[in-house]
Formats: sequence, structure tokens, C-alpha cells
Amino acid sequence: MTEPPTDGLEAAIAALWRDAQPRALERVVVLEAAVAALRDGALDESVAAEATSEAHKLAGALGTFGMPDGSTRARAIELRLAGGVRADDASELAAGVAALRTIVEAGPGAA
Repeated sequence: MTEPPTDGLEAAIAALWRDAQPRALERVVVLEAAVAALRDGALDESVAAEATSEAHKLAGALGTFGMPDGSTRARAIELRLAGGVRADDASELAAGVAALRTIVEAGPGAA
């Protein structure tokens, strides 16, 4: 008996995610560092630009791996950073990044 096509697809996605997850977590670390810098009043343009880029990459990757909530959260963080942030925004941004970390750690199909 052959396995249903979705089982093979899910297994393939899971295998790809095992390879991609460490890089996704590295991107989350960049976002966490940017939030910490923002909280300390030390978020410079280059750090903000790097964090914005990493959030953009996460938004695309998480969508590709079937994690729409993660993609939406990463996109919101990207737009927030790109629009300019102040120290007052650190708590809200930190909460979004923490939720994003949880999603990335859980992986596809965890919801």
C-alpha cells in the first residue's frame, strides 16, 4: 500500500524545516538583539536595517513552511522596524519577537 501524498509532503517539509530552523532561530536572535538595543536607547540605523531584513526573510520563510501566523508576525515586526521605532515601542516589539520565537521553535504543524 502506498502512503497518501500528504504524508510524503509533510515528511519532506519536516526534513527541510530541520535544516532551515537553525537559521530561522539565528534571525530571531538578531531581532531580539535589536529590541534589546532599542530598550537601551542604542538602536542604530545599521542594526535596525539588519533586523528589518531578517524579519523580512523570516516572513517569507515561515509562510513557505506553512506557518502563516509566524509570517504575519514577522511581517508586522518588519514594518514596525522599517517605519522607525522609539524606546517606548520596545515592550510591544519584544512581545512580538517572543511570540515569533515560540512559533519558530515549535515549527510547522504545531498550531
